Amino acid sequence: MTQDATGVAAERVQGVVRELTARVMQYDAARDHRAVFAYTYFRLTSDLAASLRGNTPSFRTPEWVADLSVSLAAAYFGAMDAIDGWLGAGPRPGGEIHSADMPEHIPKPWRDVYAASTARHSYVLEEVLFSMMAHMSYDLPLALRALAPAPAAGGDLHRHLADFHRMNDLLASSVDAVQHEIAARYCRRLHSLDRLFTRDDELFTSYGIRVARGLAWFNCDRLLDPAAAVGAQGSISRSTAAFIAEFRSPDDWRRRHAFRVLRALVPSRRQWPAPGTALTP
Repeated sequence: MTQDATGVAAERVQGVVRELTARVMQYDAARDHRAVFAYTYFRLTSDLAASLRGNTPSFRTPEWVADLSVSLAAAYFGAMDAIDGWLGAGPRPGGEIHSADMPEHIPKPWRDVYAASTARHSYVLEEVLFSMMAHMSYDLPLALRALAPAPAAGGDLHRHLADFHRMNDLLASSVDAVQHEIAARYCRRLHSLDRLFTRDDELFTSYGIRVARGLAWFNCDRLLDPAAAVGAQGSISRSTAAFIAEFRSPDDWRRRHAFRVLRALVPSRRQWPAPGTALTP
């Protein structure tokens, strides 16, 4: 693969980084809970852009990697813009918002995530996990499907599987560093909260990233199969709400009771960076 190809791909991904930078600054200034995931997304995408610039790992088709990054980001930006449009359209109900209070043109997983962030005790760790779930279980299969060649074109999405796996490795290798940076920026007690939610935060680990992205590829295959597409669409639309419900109200009654007590006692311990604090990849 030529240096020109990797350079062009890196610049396209860097365009996503620039848009994410603007979003983080906007959400930070407004003290909007969406800032936490926007920052997480900014950091992971910055690592992808740097990897493409350095050609490490060496992607077989860096232009496809960039296409996927742009397509995936477009889904996220579209959902956030739809939420912003709803927020700016008039007075919103005070206190906790429910997913059903929000218009249907906002994708359901992102309605579920935004509604969950309005709960009285919403933690930084939850906001990362719930948003990652929506982005990887809903946005990613749809972004992959959008890049699938038409059957008449004779192409096959699976020829990009090796590059997709390389992306998984890269993103998974960044998770530990990103966790520390989120803690420094938004919640110095993040690791205490991590212990509070033991067994429920596996998604935000190297292993969890790989599993979630692998499942997204599987659900893309389902979406591409006419016999399975309707069921797949329903599944990816419901999965975030199910994840949030299990996270906040586990099936086991003892854990459920313990969580309710802890939520009543443990403050969210959120902090916000000083206005204008620069973002560094």
